[in-house]
Amino acid sequence: MALAAHHLIRYPPRPLSSAERSLNLSSTPSFFAKAQTKKDDKLQYKMERIPFIEEQVRKVRENGKIVSMDIERLMLSEENRFAFVNDVAAEATSYVENNRDEYGSKKAILHVLSNRMNDAGFYRPEAYMETDPFKPGPLYIREEF
Repeated sequence: MALAAHHLIRYPPRPLSSAERSLNLSSTPSFFAKAQTKKDDKLQYKMERIPFIEEQVRKVRENGKIVSMDIERLMLSEENRFAFVNDVAAEATSYVENNRDEYGSKKAILHVLSNRMNDAGFYRPEAYMETDPFKPGPLYIREEF
């Protein structure tokens, strides 16, 4: 025996009368009228976009490292920001092309930025690598019992 499904059918809303339109009384709830959109968190970058390094800055800022401040400092010291970005990208590409085995898992862009900061007089470790505090150093002698 089949059940009638007429209660599941949604009918279009009835047309509003002139009195309802003037009072703005609608049969639809107000939460359906509001557009359900997600806020674009990258909207602030669209006005002044710097290609290639912008994505790196966003990733680094999420991690909270010092690289973002170094990128800003290097960009402020340059006259043409886009030429600077192209130079950094070309240098990173040449690093990868010359040493494919070495840069397979490393980020060449971080090597370029750390080298430029060292040339500017600020000490940065190579490619901003941080030593693992739980990993023993080269002077560690393992004692087996």
